[in-house]
Amino acid sequence: MDKIRLLILIMGFLVIIGFSIYSFIGPTPSSEPEGTKIKPIGQVTITSSPDKNQNSYSVKNMTASLLKSYEWKTVSPILFGTNPLGQVVQGATGPPSSSMVMNIFANKDLPENYYSIAFPQTATVTHGKNPGSLVAKFQNVISSVELQDIPDDTNVNLYMLTVAKPNLKMLQDYKDLSSSQIKIDNNRAYDIKFTWGNSTERLESLKTFIEGQDQAAIVTFSSPLQDFNKVNATLDSVLNSFKWLGQ
Repeated sequence: MDKIRLLILIMGFLVIIGFSIYSFIGPTPSSEPEGTKIKPIGQVTITSSPDKNQNSYSVKNMTASLLKSYEWKTVSPILFGTNPLGQVVQGATGPPSSSMVMNIFANKDLPENYYSIAFPQTATVTHGKNPGSLVAKFQNVISSVELQDIPDDTNVNLYMLTVAKPNLKMLQDYKDLSSSQIKIDNNRAYDIKFTWGNSTERLESLKTFIEGQDQAAIVTFSSPLQDFNKVNATLDSVLNSFKWLGQ
């Protein structure tokens, strides 16, 4: 009888220790292997809706049935426009564009950092190297989304200026073109546009840091220098489709 009681006490003690460790560390991130193709969860059609006072972009035909209701808070038209740097900003005016169907992808690798983003129908989207990351290829563009932990003693803007930018300057033939503060789905965001080179060609890139409640999202686009301006409207639509889910 004493042995049974002792065994029960030991098992209870182990359960308490296991629960404490789980609570301290948190749930283990789940992610598919790098390069695994991701299936879209829905589609969104972005069309130009010219007005006599402003040109706008409206989101229509949204079919994201696998997302919970709180994850897409509205399906009302979203107005986009360009700022002086060519970035799209909600509520601003901008030039009209043709209709474009985009696939919506959701990433739920890391709790408290779920997000969704849309890419053109022709894009190939795969899991990235790290949990919470993905890679998309379309129209001679390589795009990526990464999650970045920001230390408590700093913020996204300071991280971009003191860590990210110095690292970028180590790229071959790096040249800073512009930087600005914008809004992505009502979250503060900071971008850097720059050119650089590899062994074969010159490239132009746009890297945007989007604030979140836990980690920050870093959305990057890179394309051959001569092609970047041709896909500006598409990149604007992709960037502004980003949403934190449940935040």
